[in-house]
Amino acid sequence: MNVLLVDDEDYVLDYLEETIKWPTFGITSLYRANSVDEALEIIHHIPISITITDIRMPEKSGLELLSAIKENNFNIKVILLTGYSEFEYARQALQHGAADYLLKPVTNEEVEISLQNLLTLIGNENKNKEEILAAEDVLRNGISRMRTHLLLDLLLGKRYPNGELDQQLSSLRLSITSGDECVLALLRIETELSDSSAEDLELFHYAIVNIAEEIFKEKGIPQPNLWTCSDSHNYLIMMLPLEYLGGLGHITEGINQLHHAVKLYIKRTVSILVSRPLFVNEKLDQIYLQALNQFWSLIGIRNDVMLTLDQQLNTTTTKMRPLVRLYETPSLMQLFESGRWDEAVHRLEFVLAELNMPDYQTQEHATEVVYHLYNCFSYLAHRQGDSFIDLLGNSLSNQLQRFHSTEAIRSWANTLIEQFRVSLHDSLGNQNRIMRQIQEYIEQNLQSDLSLTVIGEHVYLHPVYLSRLYKKATGESFSSYITRVRMEKAALLLTSTNKKVYDIACEVGYQKTQYFIRLFKEYYGYTPQSYRNR
Repeated sequence: MNVLLVDDEDYVLDYLEETIKWPTFGITSLYRANSVDEALEIIHHIPISITITDIRMPEKSGLELLSAIKENNFNIKVILLTGYSEFEYARQALQHGAADYLLKPVTNEEVEISLQNLLTLIGNENKNKEEILAAEDVLRNGISRMRTHLLLDLLLGKRYPNGELDQQLSSLRLSITSGDECVLALLRIETELSDSSAEDLELFHYAIVNIAEEIFKEKGIPQPNLWTCSDSHNYLIMMLPLEYLGGLGHITEGINQLHHAVKLYIKRTVSILVSRPLFVNEKLDQIYLQALNQFWSLIGIRNDVMLTLDQQLNTTTTKMRPLVRLYETPSLMQLFESGRWDEAVHRLEFVLAELNMPDYQTQEHATEVVYHLYNCFSYLAHRQGDSFIDLLGNSLSNQLQRFHSTEAIRSWANTLIEQFRVSLHDSLGNQNRIMRQIQEYIEQNLQSDLSLTVIGEHVYLHPVYLSRLYKKATGESFSSYITRVRMEKAALLLTSTNKKVYDIACEVGYQKTQYFIRLFKEYYGYTPQSYRNR
C-alpha cells in the first residue's frame, strides 16, 4: 500500500515520515510532494491508497487537490491537515469526500489513529467489493444456465405464452423477443474420441461462443450476448436474431468467419449448418429436428463443412439407401465367433469403404455401423462372462454422435478387435509375453508418463481392459506395480549414487520433489535422506 504526503514545508514532511511507524500499518512505499501539481503527477503514475495533505499551500490548496482526485475518480482516501482558522474549509472538504481531518500541529498518535481507521475502512470496502463481485459472478452464471435451460426447453417442445416468454427473455437480459426473426446455427466440434470428454467439449463450446461474440462485436454489435446451448448430441446450438445482428447476410458472413477462426485458434475443425429464418414463438422443436435431420443427411460424417441456407435450398437430398456390405456373409459376428480376426479387420475396411461413398456419408448410416459393432462386441464380452461396460468403460453409450468420421469408427473398432483377439484366443504364454512387454516398457520409461492410456497404446489394449488384465495375470494392480518399481529404483539410486534427491525424483518420474518425498516415506517409513543415511 502506498501513501503520499503533501505539504509545502519540508519539515512537516520530515516529521511525518520519520515519526510514524509506517511498516506496522502495511505501508510499503512513502511518497512526498511540495505542491498540488507535483502530487497529481505522482498520483497519475503510482497507485496511491492514502494521501495526507495540508490545506493551505501556495498556488493551489489541498482542497483543490481533493477536488482533482474526485474528478479523476481516483480511489484515494484523503486526510486533511488544517489550522483552527481553516476549520470551515475543512468541514466543507469533509462534505466533498475527505476521509478525515487533523488540526495542526498534529502528533504521531493522532496520525496513527487516523491511519488505522482508514485502513479498517479500506479493508471493509475491499471485502464489500469482493462480495459484490462474487454475487455478480453467481448471478452471471445463474443467468447463463437459465438461458441454456430455456433454449433447451424450447428445442424439446415446451410451449410458453408469448407474454410469459418475453418476460423470461427480458429477465435473462437477452436482446431478443418472441416475435423476432432468427436463424438456428448447429455446430459440431470434430475431435478424436480420446480427446472428447464432456469437460473438453464444454471448454471448446465456451471458446467458440467467445470467438463468435468477438466477431459480431467487431461488426458493430455493442453487446452480442449470444443465446446458446449444447444438445444431447453434443452439438452447440446458437439462436441468432436477424435484426439485432444486422440481417441474414451479416450473420452468414459472421458464421463463415467463425468456421475459419475455430480452425485457426482452437486447432479443430467444426461443421456448421444454418437453418431457414424462423420466429422465436414458432414450434422450435420441429424446426430443430428438421435442421438436425439436414445436418445428419447433408453433412453426415464429412468434416469441416459449412452449410448455409442457400446451399440447403439448392441441395437435392437423395433417397436413403440401405447398407449392403455390413450384412454380407460371412458376417462380422461370424468372423468374430470363429476367431478369424484378420478377415474381420478386412471386412471392416470393406464396410467403411462403402460408408465413405457419397450416398452413405450420413450420420444415420454411421450410427447403424457403430450399433452393429457394439452388438457384436457386447455378445463377445457376455460370452466370456463379462459386462461390456465393465470391461471397457462407458466408451460408447454417450458418444454415438462423436463417430463423425470413418477414421473414428476404424480406430475404435480395431482396438476392440485386437483386445478380444488377445482375451479370447491367445494362449497363456502370449499373455505372459504381453505382461513382459508392459513391465519392460515401464522399467525403461520410469521418468515418463506411465498412464494406462499411454501403455495401452504401446501394447494395443484398451486402458480399462489393460488394468483388468494386468491385475488378473499378476495379482497386483497396475498403479501399485508402477509405484513399487519407482520406489525400488529410487532406493537403489539413493544407496548407490550421490545424486541429489531432486534429481532422483525426476529420474523415477516425479516432477514435484515434495510429492516424491511423501510417497517414499509412506512406502519405506523413512524420508529419502534418512533412508540414505541409514
